[in-house]
Amino acid sequence: MLPWRLDYAPGPDAPKNCPDKSYIKAALATKLKGHDPFTDDAPRSISVKLVLTPQRIEAHIEARDENGKVVANHVTQAESWRCDQLADRAVFYLRDIIDPLTIPSAAPAASSSSAPPAPSAPPSAATPPAPARVELLQPAARPSAPKVPARSAGLPQLAVYANMGAAWWSTPETALSLAAGVEGRWKRISIGVEGQYDHAWALPTKLDVEAERAGLAALACGRHELLAPRVFARVCVFGDVALLSLDAPRIKIINDDAFVVDLGARVGGELRLARFLGLQLHGDIAYVARQRVFIVDGEELWRSPRLTGAIRVGLVVPFDIR
Repeated sequence: MLPWRLDYAPGPDAPKNCPDKSYIKAALATKLKGHDPFTDDAPRSISVKLVLTPQRIEAHIEARDENGKVVANHVTQAESWRCDQLADRAVFYLRDIIDPLTIPSAAPAASSSSAPPAPSAPPSAATPPAPARVELLQPAARPSAPKVPARSAGLPQLAVYANMGAAWWSTPETALSLAAGVEGRWKRISIGVEGQYDHAWALPTKLDVEAERAGLAALACGRHELLAPRVFARVCVFGDVALLSLDAPRIKIINDDAFVVDLGARVGGELRLARFLGLQLHGDIAYVARQRVFIVDGEELWRSPRLTGAIRVGLVVPFDIR
């Protein structure tokens, strides 16, 4: 068994639980009954490169002979947080390259001296030509499957999410805040639209008054991996238009403006629980560019403040766009 040189590169983005080069060599030696096929000065080489994508991690395996010609290649993959499983799969293909399964050649023909003499043909009959000897040639190493192109890390996703929390100063009292939206995602950025609904049941008046705010927001966000590939940080800017209303059955409330216009920022994070499920947490702060005023009996009951805030938590479901 001729020696090989192993070039193993986990890469800077590989998860921390990816095995090192010594693990690959030890695992392969176990499969080869204690034989270590690798030396640092071998003319033949096998490279193993780990490539991280948003949904999985891949091992790109390539073998070259003494002349630098590619003699085998393969791509195997596993879930992005199962680098240990990926290493075991890579060892399987390395063993297949180094010690391929072979079929033994055919047994040699029996010696003619031990065989009984063949009966002579009649003088008038033509002697047929002797059949050509057929030998089963020993096949070369079994070729690997065709190399699969790596999935681009910039492949977009479509994400749908729903959040719940509390909002301050968007209504006269602290309100229950609900939000749901859809966004397109790339590796570093995302854009989306979001529907928002805030409801406060009790206001500081002697009347039975409720307040609600319903709006639509447009968001543009930047994304950054904190602990790849499961923890992300997000910073967004947004603008929204909302309808703010008070409901008092016994009196008529007069308002000066129909809509509230906000411009704000969002800071938060996302924890990927599974391939198609994540947990979101974020906080908003917004500047009210167009305020709302409510008047009762000629007196101002409430005017929306210039700053509002909210904190929400919820679930997100991302889908690959192929």
